Amino acid sequence: MKKILIASALAATTMMAAPAFAQGYIGFGVGSAKLTGVDGNQGIAPSTLSGGNTSRSLVKVYGGYQITPNWGIEAQYSDLGTRDLILRNAAGVTTATGSYKNSQFSIAGTGTLPLSSSFSLFGKLGVTANANQLTVVGVRDSGNTTSLLLGLGVAYNITPALSARLEYEDFGNVAKDAPGGTVRASGYSLSLKYAF
Repeated sequence: MKKILIASALAATTMMAAPAFAQGYIGFGVGSAKLTGVDGNQGIAPSTLSGGNTSRSLVKVYGGYQITPNWGIEAQYSDLGTRDLILRNAAGVTTATGSYKNSQFSIAGTGTLPLSSSFSLFGKLGVTANANQLTVVGVRDSGNTTSLLLGLGVAYNITPALSARLEYEDFGNVAKDAPGGTVRASGYSLSLKYAF
């Protein structure tokens, strides 16, 4: 009987401790986003598009729920920047200009590996909805692509509630059938995360 009571007490303590750890958090970050596959031949040779395969400022906001010290879930929105596009003919003369704007929204599972009381490694795996808007000579065309999201980073605990994160993310496919093939996006960011 005594063993059953002890086991029950331990089980109750464990069940009470798990929700006590679980915590929500929010974060804000800035960094650099890179696109590939935008530039290339338009299919109407010899016209070429340039200016898309560049890095631009990345701004993101995110929020999540840390279920256990090792596992959680996170949602994120990122503005991947706007790129200026130039269409040139065979002589190199500009025939049109435009812009290409990209953003993403994702939901991912997160995994954390503490290295010490201050540092930890983390990764995330999820699904991202990537949006793009192409504007040329005042005409707009937009689209959305769903892709796999992969992320890897390191976190430093400034205080028990506040931490800094350095992170790399692969947002996967942003668009298909572009002049340079499939457009892909990735980014590096530095952010502050506040747990509550």
